[in-house]
Amino acid sequence: MRSNEYLWKICMEIYRQQYKEAEPSADFDKLIESGETRKPNWFMEYYLPQDRQQEIFDEIVKKYKCDKYEKRAISHEVWLGCSPTGFRKEEK
Repeated sequence: MRSNEYLWKICMEIYRQQYKEAEPSADFDKLIESGETRKPNWFMEYYLPQDRQQEIFDEIVKKYKCDKYEKRAISHEVWLGCSPTGFRKEEK
């Protein structure tokens, strides 16, 4: 298994792509720089369908040829981390 730092870079790439495609679209790095990500539940303001989030995840872990253990570690971070919500406010 590759280093935690390497896996973290993969997670960050997943988040960047998710927020790029989210509604509203956002630059994930700018959200971090601005302090937005320190606010409680900030990620709930961004929407990306769960199916598309999964596609992004699958594309990126495939790109890096992650093994099943790396996929599991990345999966835990991404899905328990700050991915955009998969539900529109009116759907809740």
